Amino acid sequence: MVAAAVSTRVRTTVVNGGPGVGQGQGQSARVKKSRGSAATWVVIGVPVLLALTLVWQIGSSLVRTEIAVRDAVAVSRVSLEADPLGSRIDFVVVDRSGQETTMNGDMSIKLREPDGTLWQIARTVTAADFSPLPEGSLLAGRVGYSMVVPATDWLRAPRRGGSATVSISVQPTDGTPFSTVAEERFP
Repeated sequence: MVAAAVSTRVRTTVVNGGPGVGQGQGQSARVKKSRGSAATWVVIGVPVLLALTLVWQIGSSLVRTEIAVRDAVAVSRVSLEADPLGSRIDFVVVDRSGQETTMNGDMSIKLREPDGTLWQIARTVTAADFSPLPEGSLLAGRVGYSMVVPATDWLRAPRRGGSATVSISVQPTDGTPFSTVAEERFP
């Protein structure tokens, strides 16, 4: 059998001046500070970032700012329906966030048949003129404006399934004017 000799080398550290001398002057054995690797920062940082994003999403919805001014900016929906007294026009005005609102100002409504016959009216409205629309209407329960075109004023109301064009122009007292044109079929 052949035995191999194991060679070992002994390391010795020599500090001049004896034990304890020079340690306050930076000559002690250097200790390596371990810095985290990039992977460690990613593994810790991504979940922390996701947690902060979640907190932001929840927190921002709790302190959501409301639109203080609820000025009317558009007509949401128009309906033209038969009424025992003639033809009824219902419409809803909305604010910038799409919520139903009321308004003060001047309004012009035009009703035109396909043959060109025109009925129109201009009036001043206030917030008190807006109310929940009547039952049986397409817009029932929504807060809006309703008016009836008397059968004596519009003698030839469209037959069932006929169409008419409803134009509404609004000039709010304290806002920007807006208008809409809707092609409505008579139910």
